[in-house]
Amino acid sequence: MLQENQFDRVTQFKMSRTVLGRDLYYVATYFVDGLLIDTGFERMAQTFFNTLKPRGVEQIVNTHHHEDHVGANYLFEERMKLHAFAHPLGIPLIAHPPARLKAYRNQIWGVPRPARAAPIAEKIQTPKYKFQVLPLPGHSEDHIGLYEPQQGWLFGGDLFLSVKVRVLRCDEDVQAAIASLRKVASLPMSRLFCGSGRVLENPNEALRLKLQFYEELQAQARELQSQGWPPAKIRDHLLGREGAFRVLTQNEFSKLYLIQGLLHATPHAGTKTS
Repeated sequence: MLQENQFDRVTQFKMSRTVLGRDLYYVATYFVDGLLIDTGFERMAQTFFNTLKPRGVEQIVNTHHHEDHVGANYLFEERMKLHAFAHPLGIPLIAHPPARLKAYRNQIWGVPRPARAAPIAEKIQTPKYKFQVLPLPGHSEDHIGLYEPQQGWLFGGDLFLSVKVRVLRCDEDVQAAIASLRKVASLPMSRLFCGSGRVLENPNEALRLKLQFYEELQAQARELQSQGWPPAKIRDHLLGREGAFRVLTQNEFSKLYLIQGLLHATPHAGTKTS
């Protein structure tokens, strides 16, 4: 499924894999004034490329290297000689994607094909707009956002999914994510364009509430830790025991990882989450 939506001068391409008539997890890319922000996932790459090819794509930016954001890079490279711009840390990961993914990721998005990328500068300019490139690590080390101050647009990749996300991916850094949220929370914004397909019309309030959620949860977790509670018990008390999502993602997402991250402990893939 590929759906096109218009937000003033920004075109959103919202896609998902359809299995048994149901759409599985939306991913969105954005196109404005010749600039394409992210290229979706491999299982939709050909359809997406065919749709974008006549639109006049002149530049591509990847907000980060994850497979649902770089999937059509190789087609723009092979057929239009366009290389994406990305954070330097993401370039080798885009060039050498993993040979295998967790089963759920492979089923929904597919393994991306290798593609070249170039280091992104501090600014990206199109004929009409000037975007500031903002390092926004947390979801991944190479995560960036694009901010257009005159329009108040922030293209935030996966910086924001929802206010109360109660799980953390094993390789995410929640402390860095909090710092990134603080960096952008006070920027004058009219819209936040999210990699999940959400477009927030009142982004500053949503970011404030997300920061508040993290800060309150962190304060509660640290208070219980000071009383000698172990992380798993803190998780059970504040978030409840692990649910089906941990099993579905083969232990890649967990409530315990979030608690560990807020306590400054380092979560590791495969950590037992009883």
